[in-house]
Amino acid sequence: MIILLWLYYSKLYILGSLLITFILNKVTNKLYLPPLIINMVAVILLFIIPYQDRTYAMYFNYMPTVVTSALLNLIIYLLRKYR
Repeated sequence: MIILLWLYYSKLYILGSLLITFILNKVTNKLYLPPLIINMVAVILLFIIPYQDRTYAMYFNYMPTVVTSALLNLIIYLLRKYR
């Protein structure tokens, strides 16, 4: 259920995460760095948000961006490994 809500409410965050992960993958040659960088920026932005809105922001802003970045790099790793 949460995945469906992510796709509805967070599609711009997911697309942005894919774009930034793709750009960071071109800049760095380590696959673990882009998700860590995106996670770091997302956590910093999460602490800027007022306390009352953090739960919503964590589920619909933070989680989709980090999960999307990690899944993209996992897919890239698996494609490189099995080629």
